[in-house]
Amino acid sequence: MRTNRVKRLLLAILGAGLAALACGFAFIKNDSTGLPLRWPPGTIPVRIYPQNSNILSDGNTQASSLQAALQDPTRGWNRYLGDAQFSSVVLGIGGAGIDGNNINEVFFSNSPYGKSWDTNTLAVTTAWYSGNQRIEGDTIFNTQYTWDSYRGPLRSSQDLQRVALHEFGHNLGLDHPDDAGQTVIAVMNSHVSSAADSIQTDDVNGAQQLYGPPGIPANDNFSAAIPIVLTSVTTAWTGFNTNATKEAGEPNHANNSGGRSVWWKWTAPSNGTVMLTTQGSVFDTTLGVYVGSSVSSLSLIVQNDDVQSGVIQYSSVVFVATAGTTYYFAVDGFNEADGHGADSGGVTLNGSFTSSGGTTSSTSSITTTTTTTIPPTTGGGGGGGGGAIEGWFSGALALAWLIRWRPKK
Repeated sequence: MRTNRVKRLLLAILGAGLAALACGFAFIKNDSTGLPLRWPPGTIPVRIYPQNSNILSDGNTQASSLQAALQDPTRGWNRYLGDAQFSSVVLGIGGAGIDGNNINEVFFSNSPYGKSWDTNTLAVTTAWYSGNQRIEGDTIFNTQYTWDSYRGPLRSSQDLQRVALHEFGHNLGLDHPDDAGQTVIAVMNSHVSSAADSIQTDDVNGAQQLYGPPGIPANDNFSAAIPIVLTSVTTAWTGFNTNATKEAGEPNHANNSGGRSVWWKWTAPSNGTVMLTTQGSVFDTTLGVYVGSSVSSLSLIVQNDDVQSGVIQYSSVVFVATAGTTYYFAVDGFNEADGHGADSGGVTLNGSFTSSGGTTSSTSSITTTTTTTIPPTTGGGGGGGGGAIEGWFSGALALAWLIRWRPKK
């Protein structure tokens, strides 16, 4: 369940990255829930106002270089995203955006919304969000710099497409992995460099945690539930519910309409106690445990929405299992009935089993991360994604300031 939806107000603060993930990439998060900010599934429309129409070193104009960073089939963000796709339209040269108008705008300015540029700042991406959901993001490029477009080592002029890839990554919700203590090659690092003039593997992994890979999850349907083995050691299974669906006759998990469920199943080897959580999932989850032979004739065992309503938004259940019984575990996204459908992204299902026969040890003190990733099947595809709030700086200089939105008082 989400908190009340409110607009957010821009405040500038000095730099500090957000908490790191062990895998390298980092997210821009909602401080209230700890979950990443992302766009709802669908199209992310962007308006582009170039500074000029000059032909740049790689044959692009400013407008086409910016569009390539969003949509180019070999270089842009869209190729990697499952339920999110940028779209763009180029408008008048020299135009400017309007803050807080619920429109995503990209433009050039000598002052970002009336503020002075900090020293060595190349560009900044702002954000409005409500709950965990992005509702506006503007990217502004500093007119004090000479902008070109090229690949390879850095030159005296700034590479617009390289900086745009970084800023649009912020728009998707990615933070700086190096500021979060990670050592990776990534276009999302806080330093512009010759090492990353394109989207890197770490960038892709982070974006796909938010929006999934292209395709439909292999365990979308009840009949395709993936079998797992629970032991006394807490184990994690990972996947995605992006582009997943809700089947005819499928129950509402945790009494919420949901709409993007994925399934696992487990057969109890003996009587005992099962503990399940969705901690580590990047969205507001619901969780249901069932028995039955078809999706339309299931009997509920236990279900949960939030550990703490609107605050700790992963789900957690405990139940007593009977030997020889097959249990089905459904993970769905919370549906706020706002027209965007259920929440979605990377799913983590954690589980353990303590046999009442005493043949396994306690589950309370040992945690492992056995990452069983579920690849998507072909088909599906997306629209809608984003989340960002940072400046990027020239040369080898690091991030010096961070923009965040806070609730209006």
